[in-house]
Order: sequence, then C-alpha cells, then structure tokens
Amino acid sequence: MILRDIKGQSMLVVMVLILASFLLCSAVLVMGTNARKIAAFEANQDKAYYIAEAGVEKVLADAKNGPVWLRNLRIGSEYNFLANNLSGKDYGEGAFEHIIVKKLSEDKKHTALEIECRGKCGSSIKRIKVNVILENVYPENLFRGLWLADDSSAGDNVFNLAADSYFAGDVMINSGSHITGNIYCRGLVCLQCEDGGATEIDGDIYALGGVDFTGAGQLSIKGSIYVDDINKAPDELRDITIVLSAGGLAAKIPDAAEFPALLSAGRLAWYQKNAGFSQLPPVDSAVMAFQNGIYFINGDCALSGIYSGNALLVVDGSVTLGNLIKSAGADSLAILAAGPVSFAADSGDIDALLYSAGQVNCSDGPDIRGSMLAAGLAGPGGTINISYDRDMFNSFRDSSSWTTCFVRVTRWNE
Repeated sequence: MILRDIKGQSMLVVMVLILASFLLCSAVLVMGTNARKIAAFEANQDKAYYIAEAGVEKVLADAKNGPVWLRNLRIGSEYNFLANNLSGKDYGEGAFEHIIVKKLSEDKKHTALEIECRGKCGSSIKRIKVNVILENVYPENLFRGLWLADDSSAGDNVFNLAADSYFAGDVMINSGSHITGNIYCRGLVCLQCEDGGATEIDGDIYALGGVDFTGAGQLSIKGSIYVDDINKAPDELRDITIVLSAGGLAAKIPDAAEFPALLSAGRLAWYQKNAGFSQLPPVDSAVMAFQNGIYFINGDCALSGIYSGNALLVVDGSVTLGNLIKSAGADSLAILAAGPVSFAADSGDIDALLYSAGQVNCSDGPDIRGSMLAAGLAGPGGTINISYDRDMFNSFRDSSSWTTCFVRVTRWNE
C-alpha cells in the first residue's frame, strides 16, 4: 500500500514536471516568435523611414533643376509628385505611399517648399514632413547679362552691351557706351555725355537713386526712365520719365537685396566635396570635352581653346582666359572664380557664363558671349563687350542648373 502511494506520487511529480516543461517551452516559443515579430516590425519601420526619406531626396533632386512643375506651382498650392513624376510606387523592399509638395513662398532668390512623404514596408508606415528653402533655383536670376556689386564699380570702362545690366550701387555710364537692354540700379545712374562721344541706351532705366547726366555730348535713350520721385530725373529727361511708388520701383529691380554669394566659404567647401572632377578635361582632337557635372580646381587656372559639353567649373583661385569658344550651340560652360578674372592680351571671343567673387579686368576688351557677374571691375579701363547668349543659357539651365542651387532645411518632422 505504501509502495503504491509512492509510485502514484512519483508519477504525479513526473506529470507536473512534464507539464511545467511544456508550458516553459511554449512560453519560450511564444517569446521567440514575438521577438522575431518585433524585430521584423522594427526593421520594417526603419525601412519605411528610409523610403520616406528617399521620397524627399527625389523631390529635391528634381526641384534643384527648376522644372516646369515648380515654376508653374502657385504659392499655397500643392503638387502630387508621386502621381506626376514617378513611374510607380515601388521602392526597394517597400513603396511610396504619398509624396506631396507645397510651395510656401517665392521671390527672385528663394523658393520655400513643404514636402510630405510617406513610406511603407510591410505593415509599417513612416511619415516625414520637411520644410526647405531653395536658393538660386532659377539660373535666369543669376546669369542674365552684366551684374556688378560694388559702388562706382564701372570705373573708366565703356560699355558695349547687348544684354541687361544690374548695378548694386551708383554707376557712371561713361561716354561712348552703347547698351541694348535695360539698366537696373539700386543707386544713381549717371550718364556721361562728353563732346565727341555719343551715349546710347536702347532700353529702359530703373534707378532707385535716380538718373543724372553730365556733359554736352549726344545722349540717346530709346526707352523710359523709372524713378520714385520726379525730382530724381533731370528736367531734360522728364518727358520720358515715369514715376512709380518706392515699393513698386524696388519690385521692378530683380534681386535688389544683395549680390549673389555663390562662393562663400561654406559653398566653396561644398563644391570641393561634391565635384566629380579635380582637373580640366584633356584636349581630344583640339577640343576640351567637358562632362556634365562639377569641376573643381584648387588654385589658379588658365583656360583657352575650343570646348564641348555642359559643365560648371569652380576655381578656388584666379582665372586667366584666352580665346574660349564653344564647339556647338548646345554647349555651355559656367565659370565661378573665388579670385579675380583677367583676360590674356590675345583673347578675343569668350563663350562662357562668368562669375567672380573678386574683380574682373576687362582692359583688353574681349567679346564675352554669355554673361558676367563680378564684385567689381579692375584695370585702367577699356571697352566691355557683352552679348547675352540665349542658347548657352538654355543649355546650362536644362543640364546644369542644379549646380548653382543650394538647399537649406529649416524644419524636419517625423
């Protein structure tokens, strides 16, 4: 009887142990399964976030080229980037769920956008909302003729322009100048008309500081003068003078705020880091064949010859240009120089969009077909010949405008 009770108790203990082991194994199995599910969910969450982030990057990559959809998007309006620009929703191991762009504000220099993206991976969905400011997204607001930053920066130079001109301060248009295009000035435009030298303006003059002229020589203005006070125009020119409000006149002058700082220390470092090429292309069959992208030269640079392709050349130093001619109408070369720009004595034709954070010496009188922006002019003076090349600008805009557009993120929310 006692033995039978002991056997029964032993069997009961064994059964309890077996049941406990089963429950423990089941718990471990459930915990392992849950852990795997949690790990998979967390992995999908990360992937969904990266997909949403990729959506933001796709919008910015396209927007930096100043596309038609961005130009036509009105302030306060939204644009369905996913439906209109991407061929499908799939991306990586997941998909884009939603990519909407809203234009918050815009002026000649800045375009503010709100970008909302949702990425999905498995059952996980992540949302990112970003506010960004695009600076200089439209290259026509940069490369548009002659643009000088310094007061009285024209010096003793004579202008022979077939392009608009922009002056950050007072400017003297010297006797003998011929300008076919509008003059935009934040200061005073003084037209010099000395005996024996005719000054001709075939365009309008917009001047915040007013207009004046000196000398008894010949002056011809085939356009109108715009000021904000009739007393800012001489009596002899009041028959072609139109008075606007101060705000209305300022609005007519593009980028009245400041000369574009394309080569600040931060941007120069960005160009060096993101350049695809660190030296000029080799000459092949007497032609320098540029590839689409950014070339960064660390130091002074001398450049001449025939070139092909579309590129941006950034020089952290001075630039000396000889004859520089594009091979075909679709070619374009924009040159940004951190230092001064000068021209070789035998330079004749220059096909380029030029920018100098320093001064440009045009005393040798090259013919620039394209555009020129400079902090000021150096040298003893000469004739500045600039004609706006629409084909070159269009080629740069279509292929390389992203190289002069900078993105600043002002808000990032998940």
